[in-house]
Amino acid sequence: MSADHPASGRDVIRILMTADSVGGVWQYSLDLISALSGQRFQCLLAALGPSPSDEQRRQAKSIPGLVLAEGRYALEWMTDAWADVDASGKWLLDLQATFDADVIHCNGFSHAVLRWGKPVVVVAHSCVRSWWRAVHGRTPGPEWEEYSRRVRDGLTACDRVIAPSNCMAEAIQGEYRIASKKISVIHNFTRSEPPDKNTKAPFILAAGRVWDCAKNLELLNRIAPRLEWEICIAGSTHGPDRSSVPFGNVTCLGALPRSELIVSMESAAIFAHPALYEPFGLSVLEAAKAGCCLVLSGIPSLRELWSDAAVFVNPRDPDAWIFELNRLARDRKGRERLASQAQARAGCYAAAAAVNQYVDLYRSLAGIEESKAKGAAA
Repeated sequence: MSADHPASGRDVIRILMTADSVGGVWQYSLDLISALSGQRFQCLLAALGPSPSDEQRRQAKSIPGLVLAEGRYALEWMTDAWADVDASGKWLLDLQATFDADVIHCNGFSHAVLRWGKPVVVVAHSCVRSWWRAVHGRTPGPEWEEYSRRVRDGLTACDRVIAPSNCMAEAIQGEYRIASKKISVIHNFTRSEPPDKNTKAPFILAAGRVWDCAKNLELLNRIAPRLEWEICIAGSTHGPDRSSVPFGNVTCLGALPRSELIVSMESAAIFAHPALYEPFGLSVLEAAKAGCCLVLSGIPSLRELWSDAAVFVNPRDPDAWIFELNRLARDRKGRERLASQAQARAGCYAAAAAVNQYVDLYRSLAGIEESKAKGAAA
């Protein structure tokens, strides 16, 4: 752990939260914990999967009172991960034995079945079954049966399930037959602020894990030679298996620190997001707050979140992307109108509203647990 256990008090609620450093879950976790730190919560962040970068560690260290513990265990969606998932479960219970959290917040599924002895919240950021259906048009093969079983068991065992969009909530219900009354929607959020002044440059920005085919960034690389503006893509080109994705037609910015990504968004006139699968899309929200004109994949989740505030394009139609991106490159007033609409819509996903929902949820669950304890002692 990277910090001493904070002094406890009866009015302080302790949260043990799992996370990984691979995608948007990391930033989501730190933004949530940072907001909680001023509301009499104490948090332990248990980082699974690849080790956080130096920049990510600096982010965590900047949050007062946060305890960061790192376990280099494979994540449940990785190949041949189950021995590591079981070992990381023991590690997490050891952390809990010392930290004594009042509520467990799992940003994954499998560990919800552990004998925590405390209320458990699962946040369904994404899942392999819904990912596979969106990307490949079918359910995953038999090699994913153990994953499906463990996810279903975790969803059954936990006390509450949170999804970042209605589309993701419906996907979880459909894929794993979880009762709708158990699932609530709390939209993701960003604590970044709109720029004081927008000076836009003539280029198109995209952001995401380049190696993840669900992000569909290869489409932008393919159409780049036929576009009037340069495309810049921010994101890691190296997957967890250390494979690399070469993109020769665009400018690859690499995995930028968040502060640098926000600066790029503040400069970009257009933000393109051709994803085949996107339960929420934190990068889209950050781009909207930075004043970008949004050109998004026309999938249900993005339409749900950004209706009337973006141009939507079929993610499997390269010619349609060429047409819309070139049209907007020539239409400054149209870009500015769409950017203004996107900024206004971003206000619907305010940090304060989401954090208050989590605070109410944690306090409700901790209160139920306290009532149980008092009843047992009576």
